[in-house]
Amino acid sequence: MYVEFDLPDLSEYAEKGFPQYWLKILFIRSPSSSYQINALSSTYVRLVEAAIIEYKFGSDKLKELWGTHSSLNVSAMHRSTSHFESCISNMYRATKCFRRLRRDKNQDPLALTINKNKARFASDTIFNRFRTIRNEIHHLEEMVMDGRISDGQSFALKADGPEIPHPTEAKQTIKTIDRLVIGENEVKFSELAKWLKEMMEFVEVISDYLPNSSPSSNGHNTD
Repeated sequence: MYVEFDLPDLSEYAEKGFPQYWLKILFIRSPSSSYQINALSSTYVRLVEAAIIEYKFGSDKLKELWGTHSSLNVSAMHRSTSHFESCISNMYRATKCFRRLRRDKNQDPLALTINKNKARFASDTIFNRFRTIRNEIHHLEEMVMDGRISDGQSFALKADGPEIPHPTEAKQTIKTIDRLVIGENEVKFSELAKWLKEMMEFVEVISDYLPNSSPSSNGHNTD
């Protein structure tokens, strides 16, 4: 069996992070006069950053698993699973923060700013997919703890994909690892990467909303 990957690379984003946001709120100004809005925005940014890193680590370990030919790299398999589980959990939590931020009843200026652009990842359809997979991860763990798991039943997130006959080699196949599966639920890596990139775009929107300098540094009186 030959193995191929349809696994978008987000290493560049994972290494970069969001220093612009953190430096601004540490040394210039928080996004809002509302403590709750500041907590929501910073939690959102932190969780998006964590999700990207977990996606990268999961991708690295998945490739390490299939790239090890001298032995069965069980450690890489388990670590890849854990990283992707954390990635999806962080994406779910980040989306909850984002949706709450957009619905601010006091119409905070930051909430109004991020509402100017459509956020597909925060739609009910996609948010419910995050929640369903995240809940399935926890549900299966509870079933393992309670002794309700059936023989042969999957009890963890699994990287998988279609397998087709090789076009030129008899009795050989090509398997494309392109998704995560748990129970009856699945999500493609291309979808995760697309939503993560969109989440990052809104981190940039929030960062750009913040000033680049304090009023005092521009010669204005702060009294």
